[in-house]
Amino acid sequence: MQLAAAVGAALLIVGPAYGRTDTTNQPAIFTVRVTITDHGITMTPNHAARGSTVTFILTNRGKKIHKFQIGDVKRGPGYGQGFAQTLKPDQQYTKIMYLDYRGIMNFKTKVGSTLVATGKFKIT
Repeated sequence: MQLAAAVGAALLIVGPAYGRTDTTNQPAIFTVRVTITDHGITMTPNHAARGSTVTFILTNRGKKIHKFQIGDVKRGPGYGQGFAQTLKPDQQYTKIMYLDYRGIMNFKTKVGSTLVATGKFKIT
């Protein structure tokens, strides 16, 4: 009985420290809107912080099929992160990524083999 009371008292003393809100930073969550047309790309915002979770929302507003690529689409040692997606006219695609490094992710869109637009997404 005394042991139970001692453990209970210890938990009352230590317990409040677990509930503090200032012990861990909240993760950053961003939405990046990518609008693709037959003449270019608009990406807003074009940067995010390392350690963020980013939701890329791609929308093809053009009349042609576009292939969007950002970062490295190959996987393995020596490669970064990224993805590629083909979008039909008026199609939308959502991709969620955790940004685990700092640097620049180049992006581009092509119609067939013709390069339409390029840009840079900065991870700070």
